[in-house]
Amino acid sequence: MQILIRDHQRGVLLRDGRPVEWLEPGRHRRLPWGRLLDVEVLDLDQGYLAHTPELAAIVPTDAARILEVPAQHCAVLERDGLPLVGLQPGRYLLWQLRRKVEAFIYDLRPVLIQVPEKHGRYLPPAPVRYLRVKPGTAALLYVDGSLVEVLQDGLHIIGAADRMVEVKLMDLRVQERQIVGQEVMTKDQVTLRVNVVAQYLVTDPALVARSVPEVGDAVYTEVQLVVRRLVAGLTVDELLTQRVEARRIMTAESAERVTPWGVQIRTVDLKDVVLPGDMKALLNRVIEAEKQAAAQVILRREETAATRSMANTARMLEQNPMLLRLKELEAMKELAGHVGQLTVVTGVPEWAQRALTSVKAD
Repeated sequence: MQILIRDHQRGVLLRDGRPVEWLEPGRHRRLPWGRLLDVEVLDLDQGYLAHTPELAAIVPTDAARILEVPAQHCAVLERDGLPLVGLQPGRYLLWQLRRKVEAFIYDLRPVLIQVPEKHGRYLPPAPVRYLRVKPGTAALLYVDGSLVEVLQDGLHIIGAADRMVEVKLMDLRVQERQIVGQEVMTKDQVTLRVNVVAQYLVTDPALVARSVPEVGDAVYTEVQLVVRRLVAGLTVDELLTQRVEARRIMTAESAERVTPWGVQIRTVDLKDVVLPGDMKALLNRVIEAEKQAAAQVILRREETAATRSMANTARMLEQNPMLLRLKELEAMKELAGHVGQLTVVTGVPEWAQRALTSVKAD
């Protein structure tokens, strides 16, 4: 019987199905001598082999070391520093001839199994559960119905053997709720329909889980009640003219009510205020009348100022005839620019008439 063992291999000679000899690389010739011979070729690059007492008896001590993985544990093998394979509980032979093979044993009994991320995907799937939490999200871990841990972003390995495991995800980013179509009667007996937008975020996931069954619905209800109380305590004019103050009050009151749950209110604001049709027309007429009255006041003020200026000018012209003459010439100049021909007729001065009378007498 000719046997060829390559450098990355080792051989086990089986006689009548039992391991009897360890074969190193090279060519081997064995005679059966009336017995059944067979060879099991072992690939050292595989890194390990299941342990049996018969095989361990013929393997040289420097060729492999024995690895025992206890119950409810697992092992991850690394070859030359890189993860190779995960092993279930049992006994194994780790080859030490060609490459460095190391074993890392992990206990699967805790709820949260502490495993480096590079080894996480090599664990056996049956007794563990993999959970990757995205940034901006928290995972509430329940074991047998009780909250035991709040998991932040990253990969988590959960021991699921002999226990009931449940995971609830909770968003930690700023969230928005629209509260639309709220019909509320104001202080002056006008029924309005208001639309409100609220922004909030979860600051303590565990406290939220213990306080309210659904955080979004609870925030919706509390903000709705705050808005209805505020609108009911204001007149229409106050609501329309004090929206900034109304936002501050709604935000402060809502925050006071939801903070004990582990929730932070960022803002609560009136998005829309919808008036009834007749009230809208009446309000438009009131605004129009107010604007017309304001325009009349401004017009009268300007007319008074113009009249006062004209009176001052007339007084100055009365006291200074030369200034009056200059104003006449200025008016004539302006008229001359708009007509093709202008004839000016002036009276003869009194001194010229006296001179003419004297000449005629002589």
